[in-house]
Amino acid sequence: MLLTLLSGVAPADSDDPRLLRVPYQSDVTKLERDYYVYLPAAFSEQRRWPVMLFLHGNGERGNAKDELDYVMVHGPLYEAWVQKRNLPFVIIAPQLPMYEMGDEPYIRDRTAEKIPRRMDKGTPARDPKFASAEPMDGLPAKAPGHFGIEGPPWGWPLHEHELIDMVDNVIANFRGDPRRVYVTGLSYGGFGAWYIASKHPDRFAALNPIVGYAHPDLVDSIAEHQVPVWCFAGGRDRVVPVEYFYAGMNRLEQLGHHDVRFTVEEDMNHDVWTRVYAGEDIYDWMLAQSQQD
Repeated sequence: MLLTLLSGVAPADSDDPRLLRVPYQSDVTKLERDYYVYLPAAFSEQRRWPVMLFLHGNGERGNAKDELDYVMVHGPLYEAWVQKRNLPFVIIAPQLPMYEMGDEPYIRDRTAEKIPRRMDKGTPARDPKFASAEPMDGLPAKAPGHFGIEGPPWGWPLHEHELIDMVDNVIANFRGDPRRVYVTGLSYGGFGAWYIASKHPDRFAALNPIVGYAHPDLVDSIAEHQVPVWCFAGGRDRVVPVEYFYAGMNRLEQLGHHDVRFTVEEDMNHDVWTRVYAGEDIYDWMLAQSQQD
């Protein structure tokens, strides 16, 4: 059952998971938009819950009203709501506006019928991983990439303060634990996760960017606050090549960051997120991270 929550306050305790739409007025677009808040099974106001801010990729943009369901195509919300996994997080899932991206073929040609849906019984079959004719390359050269510190254009940095407001709302009204707030994202959302964590390193207990790299000039604050990082890249990825990741990852170590993980899924293309979010490791790792009082 999908509820529309107009008050912005969590409903009564329930044994069943719930997916709520929370409306807000965007300071950027000047329009009312919605974002999803997922409440796990056995959600109770008697305890504080870990919070996961999930930032989707470029293909899931929309008007955050009748197009909001595109944020369920990939990621932890797909796992929790569509695949019915009992992930013990309150998940925040906003949607990027279209901006100048509407003519991208994978956006222009998408249809709502392809959005995965929660079934009354059972779960839908998972999509196969992206096909790739590219070989596994071995050890790539180091390279800084071709984006600045904000990542690709028309991305999540434009909505930095709105994202923090969403986190604050969940902490205040959905029993979110301010010591256990995690940010994760895929592709465009991976770049966004790096950025939001760098600008607000005191707010996040862990950072999980997937197929999005950090510019080396972005990471000083992450190292200073020792925000645990687990970053993923695809060895066969030609959208965001693995060699672009090393400058930022090495910069973190040079600055004395002692909790940096970098995993290259050598056999995978750009869709590394399908393996990461379908597994257990990333959720267990997040839950093991907590800010100190």
